Amino acid sequence: MTTINCVILAGGLAQPGDPMYELTQGKSKALLDMNGRTMLERVVDALQDSHSIGEIVVVGLGSDLGMQFHKPVYHTTDHGSLLKNALAGLDKMRELHPETNLVLLCSADIPTLTPQIVDDFIASCAPYDKGMVYNFVDKATLEARFPGSKRTYVKLKDGLIAGGDMTLIQADLADTNQDMWEALTNARKHAWQLARVVGFRFLFKFLLRQLSFADIEQAALRITGRPCSVLLNPNAEIAMDADKPEQVALLRADIEKREKAS
Repeated sequence: MTTINCVILAGGLAQPGDPMYELTQGKSKALLDMNGRTMLERVVDALQDSHSIGEIVVVGLGSDLGMQFHKPVYHTTDHGSLLKNALAGLDKMRELHPETNLVLLCSADIPTLTPQIVDDFIASCAPYDKGMVYNFVDKATLEARFPGSKRTYVKLKDGLIAGGDMTLIQADLADTNQDMWEALTNARKHAWQLARVVGFRFLFKFLLRQLSFADIEQAALRITGRPCSVLLNPNAEIAMDADKPEQVALLRADIEKREKAS
């Protein structure tokens, strides 16, 4: 099986007034307890116990902070934004493994992730010739596994979907697409900036809810210059992140129930 190195994004802090602040008290939500292990430890467990993941770099904490992992992990500090953290993680991994270009980007807040789900996603990315492989989970799959999850869904032509929290990427895309990454990051809340990057036709179809996976792949090819792929993932856990206190409670209850039953 192909072995992929992984960058885990664990940066960002909830500020006073944010619904998550009372839970996190200004610390990374990756450190929240999930039935005896932190959220980050559970994500790292799933990755390290899989057959397809090699070394791991965690961005956002700077050290293990007393956590215990099955194998050593590397760390780098928070760089101030999701984009800067991703680029810093890719840079660190390329420093460690300059011969390897494919890297898995993974969020630190999907604690019900399992080794099998990791292996399934990596296998689904074969033959590993895409600049980027992104995945969605549809609403029916998420609600069947996590009823009342209160995830945010986007209406596409292919259905109601939520973004998955793992992306396989060719790390050298960061070398030639810095302006594009910055524009996409800044454009998330400004439609005209987004249109400038992805095109008015793309944005128009999105607003009319006629955007398809094929449209996203074509836009990604146009922007990056490389074929990219969008997958519909059958595993709800890959998109069940902890963005709200009620989602933290749901995930804690799910983990406790599963571990009591095992």
